[in-house]
Amino acid sequence: MVGAVLVQNRSDHLKKLSLLLDRAGVAATPEQLAFGIAIGAAVLWSATAIVLKPPIIIGLLLLPLCLALAAGSCWLYVQYRLRKRLDTFVQQLELALRLIASGVRIGLSLRQALSIVIEEMPDPARYEYMRVMGQTNIGVSVYDALDDLSERMPGNETLMMARAIRIQSQTGGDLGKILEHLANTIKERRRIQRKIRALTAEGRASAGILSALPPFLSGFIALTEPEMGHSLFFTPIGHGAMVIVAILEALGVYFLLRMLKVDV
Repeated sequence: MVGAVLVQNRSDHLKKLSLLLDRAGVAATPEQLAFGIAIGAAVLWSATAIVLKPPIIIGLLLLPLCLALAAGSCWLYVQYRLRKRLDTFVQQLELALRLIASGVRIGLSLRQALSIVIEEMPDPARYEYMRVMGQTNIGVSVYDALDDLSERMPGNETLMMARAIRIQSQTGGDLGKILEHLANTIKERRRIQRKIRALTAEGRASAGILSALPPFLSGFIALTEPEMGHSLFFTPIGHGAMVIVAILEALGVYFLLRMLKVDV
């Protein structure tokens, strides 16, 4: 019984990870990702052992740390790819809505209008709308497929599109005009977001400088004061100091970026 539950949990986690990789546009399976993390952790641990030459016990303790660093780096990369793909999709959404509105206005059905987007636009919009069409081919309603799209590519713009089309199907009205208004709204939101990025550029630059300062100072000390550099890089106290500084630095950058985040 316990074994079946564990197998089911493992299957659920693998399914969620596969969905995340697909949403991020990463052409790898969870198994390939795990293998890459293991290789990266082994390389990082070997390099650390060669450079720092730690005692055996500390070396063994560094192994799970290297594994965590490799897994964290991989996770950050996947999240970066996901954010970049979402941003690209949102940037394409305005044009996609105008194409759909044009198709509806010339008498095409919503499903036929979606095919125009597939023909005219590049990825990721093309890939995501192909998924919508594929779901409709197996019996899913186009409205449910668009709801699924808003879950796969979460964002206020995608959610507004799915809800606007579903509400129009229930209440009636000019779908082409509704989509045109929605496209104009998205265009205005993007203009405001660009203005916000310009206003917060100084803060983001400060976060970048703040994160680059400790490594720069560490290298400068190692070059100008070899004894201090040796104490910093090759003693347990120095290792502990670097860990504490890295944690504080990460927290400082995180909270600074959180303060600069503005939802539109």
